[in-house]
Amino acid sequence: MSVSTHGKEIVALLAQQPQGLSMVELIAAMAQQFPHGVFNTCKVKGMNSAEIIAAMITKGRIQQQGDLLLAASSGCGCNHK
Repeated sequence: MSVSTHGKEIVALLAQQPQGLSMVELIAAMAQQFPHGVFNTCKVKGMNSAEIIAAMITKGRIQQQGDLLLAASSGCGCNHK
């Protein structure tokens, strides 16, 4: 069984840095914390670091302020039943 990390974990990792991180810093932190490098949302599986960050930005979970990325919401936004 392959290992995959949900996007909410990326947002939580970013939330630990209230000053924000650059894209390069976030990708480096993700590589250290989640060395398998495979990420998912509830709907999309098998994303790489850049793809999951882009997905979380699109969903409004990560905000861009200049060169910094900031956690906007730690929830995943999925509708679990």
